[in-house]
Amino acid sequence: MKKTIKFENKEMTFKSSAATNILYKKAFGDDVLVKLTSYARNLKELKDMQAKIAELKDDTSITQEQKLEKMNSFLNSDVFMSANQLKEETLPRLAYIMWLEANDSIETIFDKLNTESYLVWLMGIDQDELLSVTGEVMEIWQAGAKTHSKPKN
Repeated sequence: MKKTIKFENKEMTFKSSAATNILYKKAFGDDVLVKLTSYARNLKELKDMQAKIAELKDDTSITQEQKLEKMNSFLNSDVFMSANQLKEETLPRLAYIMWLEANDSIETIFDKLNTESYLVWLMGIDQDELLSVTGEVMEIWQAGAKTHSKPKN
C-alpha cells in the first residue's frame, strides 16, 4: 500500500510491501514484528501504568517526594522503557524504510539501508511531526502486510 501523509509543513509518501519487514531487518538488524508484538503484549500494562500516574497527580494522601518516587519507578519499568524505545527508535526506523520504498528506485534502496542514511533522513524531519502521524504510518504498514499475507493451509 502506498499513501501520502500531510505533515504541518510538507507531505511525505510512504509505502509498505512484502519486503518492508525484510528491509527493516537488513537495515537495523532487528525484527520489527518481534518488537511490535512485544509492544502489543505490554499495551494493557502500559495503559494501567499511565492511569496510575494520572491518579498520583491528584493524590493528596502522600507527599510530593513519595509521588516522585512512585512516578520514577513507573518511568524506569521495563514496560515503559520498551514503549519509549518503540516510539523513539522502532517507529521512526519503520517510517524510514517505508519512505525509502515509496521514494527510491529498487536499484538504490539497498545503498541506503544503513544508519548513516537513516540519520540524514531523520535530521531532515521534525520528529514530533513524525510521531504525530505514527498511527497513519502504522495503518499503511498493516495494510501492506495484509495485502501480502496469505493463510497457510
